[in-house]
Amino acid sequence: MQTIRGTRNAGLNRVWWNLRTDQSKEVRMRTSPQYAPEIRLNAEGFRPLPEGGRMTILVAPGSYTVKLSVDGQEYSQPLTVLKDPNAGGSDADIQKQTAALLELRKDLESAADMVNQIETIRGQLESLKGILRGNADVRTGADDLDKKLTDIEDNLIQRKYTGQGQDTTRYPVRLIGRITYLAGDVATGDYPPNMQEQDVKSMFESQLASLRKQLDGVVSGDLANFNRMLRDKNIGNVIAPGQ
Repeated sequence: MQTIRGTRNAGLNRVWWNLRTDQSKEVRMRTSPQYAPEIRLNAEGFRPLPEGGRMTILVAPGSYTVKLSVDGQEYSQPLTVLKDPNAGGSDADIQKQTAALLELRKDLESAADMVNQIETIRGQLESLKGILRGNADVRTGADDLDKKLTDIEDNLIQRKYTGQGQDTTRYPVRLIGRITYLAGDVATGDYPPNMQEQDVKSMFESQLASLRKQLDGVVSGDLANFNRMLRDKNIGNVIAPGQ
């Protein structure tokens, strides 16, 4: 399990688990915030998404296995997670809650995949425009492609967020933030999601499917046409992750 921490003291090694899953996939922004070009990427070439977009899940009561690998040898030990005796929900309620949270985590990672794909392409377009300042065809084609990508991205994240000041109160949250908020709401208490939460979850999944279809169309059509123009000019292609 991840989220296991360890300490070493007088030759004794200890680890502990906070009963949570690994964090969901990280969104890595490859461009500066909208209207804030002064905010740059870090030394690794990205900046974290200011609105978070990551979640962990408290595991449900049940049986688990702790595994330790040392010098090629594996040791295992059973571990039982018990329900809080003060919890109001039943074991079945918590299982339903956990299942819903795992589905929301999957939705969040689907959105993260789209943003990461868009940002990887947009980062390359920015570099290309900087290098080929005198090539009007490339710059125009890059601008047109960037616009189609940001039209999709603006549904997924708030590009105006800088992570500074009062961004989150000045600009509306987008789909990734809404999924994160819904997950936090579902995780409250020890009960399965109510009807309203299930309806909102279904709505988000429908939006994700539509955005995924739009992005696939841009990548297979507009990006492919742009790369064809680059090849005609003996310029390297823009790479889309997953292709």
